[in-house]
Amino acid sequence: MKVTLIFPGRSLETAKATGSVMPLSLTLLAALTPPEHEVSLVDMFAGDPVDYDSAAEVVGITVRTPLAVKAYEIADQYRKQGKKVILGGPHLFTFPEEAKSHATAVAIGEGEALWPMILQDAAKNRLKDFYVCGPYAMERLNGTIYHEKERPTLVNLPMMRRDLLPRARYLMDSIFTTRGCPNHCRFCPVTDIFGAKIRHRPIEEVVAEVATLGKRYFNVDDSVFGHPQIVDRPQENRYYLDLYQELAQLRPRRLWAGAGGLSAVDYKDGRKILELAAASGLCSIAAGLESISAKGQNQSGAWRKLHYTSPDAFDLQKMKANIRLIQSLGIEIFGFFIVGWDEDTPETYRRTLDFCNECNIVPFIFNLNPMPGSQIYQEYLEQGRILTDHPWDHYGGGYIVYKHPTMSARTMVDLDAEVMGEGYRMTRILKRTLQALRHRFSMDYALASFFTQLALKKAYRQLYAQAQRPD
Repeated sequence: MKVTLIFPGRSLETAKATGSVMPLSLTLLAALTPPEHEVSLVDMFAGDPVDYDSAAEVVGITVRTPLAVKAYEIADQYRKQGKKVILGGPHLFTFPEEAKSHATAVAIGEGEALWPMILQDAAKNRLKDFYVCGPYAMERLNGTIYHEKERPTLVNLPMMRRDLLPRARYLMDSIFTTRGCPNHCRFCPVTDIFGAKIRHRPIEEVVAEVATLGKRYFNVDDSVFGHPQIVDRPQENRYYLDLYQELAQLRPRRLWAGAGGLSAVDYKDGRKILELAAASGLCSIAAGLESISAKGQNQSGAWRKLHYTSPDAFDLQKMKANIRLIQSLGIEIFGFFIVGWDEDTPETYRRTLDFCNECNIVPFIFNLNPMPGSQIYQEYLEQGRILTDHPWDHYGGGYIVYKHPTMSARTMVDLDAEVMGEGYRMTRILKRTLQALRHRFSMDYALASFFTQLALKKAYRQLYAQAQRPD
């Protein structure tokens, strides 16, 4: 069969500015496709057009909440032409029946166990309605179901099919080493999707794949430093110590980025993991700091991943010290903050930006966006606080999709636009770039930092120029 895999995108995506990263889901599914099938990839995020006149017999589409409307439009058009359309992705965990109305079949869970079975059934014209991998309740699904109850082990995975996309257009390749997250942050559905248990890819397989990558790559793991909740398990820390020691020996050494928490500074073996990660080429992390207040940490649930015993133990000065230590290792920090918790006020935006400026971290200050599947979304929905008239594409920034107790939607969007505009003034960009260069003397690293921030400046201007600001 001829198979086309599509990663939906739109013209305005702030994530593009952080560096064009080769999509992992497309290249992994392509690698999992048996060789008797002919597979092609469409990365709309990078500008690829959708060819509705292609000879594809099976079309697979990834559905993220902000792109659900676009994904469904594409799916409907292909189905009109008699194509078998398979929808998968994080949005479907919460709305499988909604997705099924646009698809021949819906995949819920990780693709390693599902994708080969889906293609086998498609070839025999016996597709089921739902293909599920993981310990999920089946009662809510109406139709025929294929169910793999256990999540995959991540052992002996094929290398991603990066050859199917023009690699030159991407600043970074992508890879993953683990899945799972024990944090249970209230605004994030990742723990429910991938489970609280951390599953590791074998180190030798990761190192072999990194050896095939270009000079820069992004590790899509939830935390490239491990997790403070499970440091009492020696094998968890041992994995990262051994992995980064092996990666540091690769030549040429690659520069890489990933998501990581400040808490690595505090827990057993954490500083050694940080040092080895930096030696292996880690040059920047996306750090989910979420809030600069104890009340915000409590409402978000993020205090767990920051290694506090309770939200009341939150210490802003300790956070600053951890930031300085990580930066001293030549690791640039992109700080992600959410404003819009019930206790937040207009002053919270300014204080959050002041914190970023003081610490010289690249600011990502977002209004709260209760994502489907998260605890916050469900709670606000039950409380009548979700503004259900918003389409899914309003969940991608520039809109307020819930009722805040004291601030209007207009106020929240305008304040966020104001502080992000100030945060990306040229003087701030230059100051952060010079700091990055001082801690890691590499022009490639410094130029990447500078141009990434310039692109972010442009992206945020576009975002807020197009945003609607209802009262």
